[in-house]
Amino acid sequence: MLVSIITYVAAGAAAPSVPVARSGPVAVVRQLLEGWRSADFHKASSTLAADFRLLTWGMHGESKRIEQDTLQSLQQSMRGIKPGEWDARIGTPIVHEDATGIATVWAPYTFYTAGRKTSCGIESYTLFRLNEGWRIVEFADTHVSRGEDARCVDRPAVKH
Repeated sequence: MLVSIITYVAAGAAAPSVPVARSGPVAVVRQLLEGWRSADFHKASSTLAADFRLLTWGMHGESKRIEQDTLQSLQQSMRGIKPGEWDARIGTPIVHEDATGIATVWAPYTFYTAGRKTSCGIESYTLFRLNEGWRIVEFADTHVSRGEDARCVDRPAVKH
């Protein structure tokens, strides 16, 4: 039974300066995205659980396909990015958080690679509250680059 449903309206907020272990689900997601934006491998990696997995739905030609990735593969990619190269911006997230320690964060997004919009769609994060705090165990997104299904969000200003 869902104990509480919380909708957070904090689009464009800067990543928190508090440790992940004391942050809520949205703050953890924002820390991951800020870690990507600033190319801070440790900031981004600290948000991910050891059993993390990534699922991406996208169009490949005329066919739809789901691709799965691992923590190790994502970390290898993260090690090679430069500041500003990955810039994922989410719209207003919808959060479901249960007292048992599971949460989901769902939001439309737009992804920029080196300042150029490359994809958009929906991002969905599943988090568990582990001994060390909230960690992302699964990240799923849709990659759509054009058309009505894209669900892109405007790029909010970065607050420093």
